[in-house]
Amino acid sequence: MSHIAHAIWRTLAGLVLAFSLTQAAQAATELVLGRAEAPLNGPWAFRLGNDPRWVLPGFDDNDWERVDLTPAPGAHDGDVGIPGYVAGWTSRGHPGQWGHAWYRLHVRWSVPAGSAAVLVGPTLVDSAYEVYWNGRKLAGIGDFSADPPRVYGIRPKLIPLGENASTGEGVLAIHVYLPRESVNDAEAGGLHVAPVLAESTAAAARYQVQWWKTFWGYAVDLAEPLALLALALFALALRRFGGSGQFLLLAAGCVSAIAASRINQPLYYWTEAESLQTIIIARYVIFNPLAIVCWLLACYRLAGFRERRLDIGTCVLGMLVGLSAIPGYEFPTLQAGMRVVLLALFGISCLGIARNGHLRPLALLTVLTMGVALFPSELSAFGLPGIWFPFEVGVSRTQYALALVIPLLGYFMYLHVKSTRQ
Repeated sequence: MSHIAHAIWRTLAGLVLAFSLTQAAQAATELVLGRAEAPLNGPWAFRLGNDPRWVLPGFDDNDWERVDLTPAPGAHDGDVGIPGYVAGWTSRGHPGQWGHAWYRLHVRWSVPAGSAAVLVGPTLVDSAYEVYWNGRKLAGIGDFSADPPRVYGIRPKLIPLGENASTGEGVLAIHVYLPRESVNDAEAGGLHVAPVLAESTAAAARYQVQWWKTFWGYAVDLAEPLALLALALFALALRRFGGSGQFLLLAAGCVSAIAASRINQPLYYWTEAESLQTIIIARYVIFNPLAIVCWLLACYRLAGFRERRLDIGTCVLGMLVGLSAIPGYEFPTLQAGMRVVLLALFGISCLGIARNGHLRPLALLTVLTMGVALFPSELSAFGLPGIWFPFEVGVSRTQYALALVIPLLGYFMYLHVKSTRQ
């Protein structure tokens, strides 16, 4: 028994020692990280407007508004889950204000000898920005030479300050621009995540973590469009067997339009292939209305509706939804009204499928799941949650719905063709 007790004692002692070493290693890592970087929460001097003098390091900003970018514990944005989020200027006393603004911060810094001071750019800004250090432009995202500035998706950015000394001080100025199209967000405007000043090794590590967060935040928006395009090809391949009327062609058009709309997300946030105006036109003017129209026409076929005027009216409503979303000519009231009418027509088609449709239980499940993906804003108006954060990465209700509808629609189309041939 003494041998057994001794063995147990050694095992327990080993576990305690291992736990203590693990805790010590974690504490040491946190300590080094804390010395190696510092988020620039401010308070920053802030002012709406644009004046070339505001970039000068000697400019007197004492009478400017002060903005603290310190986030609440566990705060993150409502889309991807980017940590360190704070609300923008529209919720800080400037509702409805869009256009240019400046942030200024006087910084004293020091890094270990042999290292260099590096700025890790803000990971969330509305909507374009450029960074100046002691009056010298370093980097940014967006084209400020255009009028108005051209906006691109904000991505992680590593910005060397060009300082060779181990210590120093300077003025960090950040020029931002919020386009009119984005001002309706109740928390829009300016810096949402503070930039981080770090020595080079820590900056590179944080930059890599930020990129992984950005990648995984939009990875689903790349995977699902590819699966949707495969589903469209499957639908077209099934058409050769006949017996399905126009349903397969319309379903293929719907999922292709959704794929074209969704793939704009990773293109916008991973690259500068598309500007904000381009993505608005692609998603909200063209592909989203097209997807709704194609799906409604497909549902009419399943419900047995054979009224040409209904098809034409649906197409006209879809065109009005798209036209009312054109940047610079937005008509949100018309857009919302036409979408409600389309939603009502969708509900009527579901009733028709329930009464007269083929393979009714599966057909209704498939049709309703697609409806969740096509009418997100209307469902949110009823108070339904629009996004969840499994593994601290945002996954929207639409993404969940598409993940379900891809196998459902594929299986339904197969059974539909099979049954109509018998």
